[in-house]
Amino acid sequence: MLKLIMKNLAAIIIGILFLTNIAFAQNADENIQLAKPVETGENYEVYGSEFPEETQFFSPGYLVRNSNIFKGQEVATKGVIKQVCQKKGCFFILSAGDQSIRVTFKDYKFFIPTDAAGSKVQLMGVFKVKKLSEDQAKHYAEDAGADPDDMKMSGKEHNIVANSVKIIEAEGS
Repeated sequence: MLKLIMKNLAAIIIGILFLTNIAFAQNADENIQLAKPVETGENYEVYGSEFPEETQFFSPGYLVRNSNIFKGQEVATKGVIKQVCQKKGCFFILSAGDQSIRVTFKDYKFFIPTDAAGSKVQLMGVFKVKKLSEDQAKHYAEDAGADPDDMKMSGKEHNIVANSVKIIEAEGS
């Protein structure tokens, strides 16, 4: 009976060590990807909804300069991802000339990989202009991996609530 208990105890300990090893191995990968792509191609991945074949794109800078026209409208744009939320990929920053557009995801239902900064992106979603408090700016900076104490601004933020995001792998990657 004692031998049986010892065998079972040894099996349990080995099982715990195995599972612990798997957990640590997963944490070693710094890329966090909480959503699976809905489409994968030779050099791209689409998150959220399928990306439409025919789309008229507006540059991010054009959207910002003409925010009074595009506010509340569904738009398509493309550019390069400047920063990604490092906690879970729940937003990214798209460069718009000397300004930027924060891209979040419709109904918080999908995210992008945290290592997507520098990738080309095409997206569709609703363009918004929102008030931004200093506390919100600090929170966003912290999530993006920046020093929140460097954020002393408040004002407005240009935002797109995306329903489809196509991340295009950089050539030569």
